[in-house]
Formats: sequence, structure tokens, C-alpha cells
Amino acid sequence: MTFQHILRGEVPMSYIQHEKISNSKKLPFKVFNFHAHNLNRVIPMHWHQSTELLYCAHGKLEVKLKNHNFLLCKNDFIAINPYQIHSTKSLQKNSVLCIQLPLPFLNELTNNTFLYKYIFAANSCTESNAINQELISTFKDIINLRNSDSSLVTNLKVTTNVINVVRILTEYYAKESNIDQQESNIYFVEELTSFISQNFDKDIQIHDVSQHFAYSEGYTSRLIKKSLGTSFSELLRLVRINKAIDLMNSSPKSWVEIAELTGFKTYRNLYNAFYSVYQMSPNEFKNQNQ
Repeated sequence: MTFQHILRGEVPMSYIQHEKISNSKKLPFKVFNFHAHNLNRVIPMHWHQSTELLYCAHGKLEVKLKNHNFLLCKNDFIAINPYQIHSTKSLQKNSVLCIQLPLPFLNELTNNTFLYKYIFAANSCTESNAINQELISTFKDIINLRNSDSSLVTNLKVTTNVINVVRILTEYYAKESNIDQQESNIYFVEELTSFISQNFDKDIQIHDVSQHFAYSEGYTSRLIKKSLGTSFSELLRLVRINKAIDLMNSSPKSWVEIAELTGFKTYRNLYNAFYSVYQMSPNEFKNQNQ
């Protein structure tokens, strides 16, 4: 598989989750408002080929990009570029505008220069400038339009505003991309997540991963940390938790059975993993997410 295949979207789904973005009805992108009610729910680490723009209208949202945590408060925003592995957690009730721009859409707008030549470096948590207000104003306009009656004219106005967002980001927040480094990172992440997805139910250690890649254990650990911002053990735990949640939602199996099937081996290990991520037991998690 070449990097061009990846850019065209010809990649397998794997854990860490690769989120496939479906466009909003009648629009060439996806835009929606997210309201957090369950404050313990973590959107686990995932990546997608769309660029994701998050704007916090009120409340707070924690965003993790690799090994960096950013706290979005009211009127904060962040751009998450294609293939950037990230997760989010709502620390309090909030309202967040999410715009997901498919890579083909951005390529069409930018004459195939986005990602190949530049990416977006927009993060109001780390840098404040006069242009931020122009972006914030446009995000607010999109929210107001989303709250109005859906019509052809409304969709045209939303599209106009989204294109204006892309223009602002390209004009003021563009950063030169390193596509060679990104290509190498994507290949490693794909192979790593494929290996873990196939072996998560076994007693795998960093030694097994290093043997798979024919790397030393130390180099493999550093590469995982550099690529994903987390350790191998933490990554494996998250994959197993995600698999456990899948089984919880799709089968009548007991937690003891789920623990055995997902590599936790015992319910106590499963309980500890859930508590470390969600600060609640598996049963409490299930009850809150029914």
C-alpha cells in the first residue's frame, strides 16, 4: 500500500480507532454541535483522514494530541489535521461545534496543496492573535445557522462560512508539512495497531512488538511514545477497553467472560482498567451509557 492509497482513503479500519467520516446530508463536509451530558465518557484515541475543527461555545473540553493535553474553554478552538491521533474528554457540561473536512474536499479547495505542502496550526490554547476573533465570529455564525430551519439557502450559507474558515486557516494558520515524516509515522501506526488488534486477547508484551518490527525493545518503546504520545501498556489497555465496550454493547456476555475474551483475564483487571480511564466500575459505565 502506498501513501497515495492512504491519502485517497484506501486504508483498513483498526484500533487505535480510525474514524470514517460521513458527510452531513447535502453538504460536502460534516458539521454538528456536540453537547456533553456524561462527563465521565472519554472519546478514545482515534484518527481520521478528515481535518477536524473543534470550537468550544461554552463549558470545557480536554483534547489530547499525542502527549500534549489542551483544555478548551469558552471561545477556544483547535484544528486537528489528518492522521493526528487524538482523544477528547468533557470535564463539564459543554457545547462544542465540530467541523470535519474530508481530505478530497480540502484538496479540491486548495488545488491539492493541503497536507502535501501545508497543514493547519490553529490552537487558541497556545497562541492568541487578532485573527482568532475572526474565526470565532465565523464559528458562531455557523452555530446560529445550524440552529435555524434547514433549507437550501441555509446550507449555502453554512457552506460559505465553512469555506471562509478554510480561507482564514490557510491565510493565517498554515504550517509547512513534512509529508515524508508523516508517511513513515502512518505506516508504523498502521502496522502497530494491526498487530495489537490481532493479538490484544493474548498475553503480549513490548518484547513481542519489538520482535514483530525487528527493533530493540527500547527503540520500539520510544517510537510508540513519539508516534502516539502514550506507552505500549497504556495503548494495549485502551484497545482492550474498547473491545470490552464493543462486547458489552453487542452481546449478553458477563463481565467475567468479557474480561477473558479481551485479554484482561480476570474481572479485577477489567475493573481496574475501567476505573483508571472512566473513574467508575464496568457496571456503572454500562448503566450510564445505556
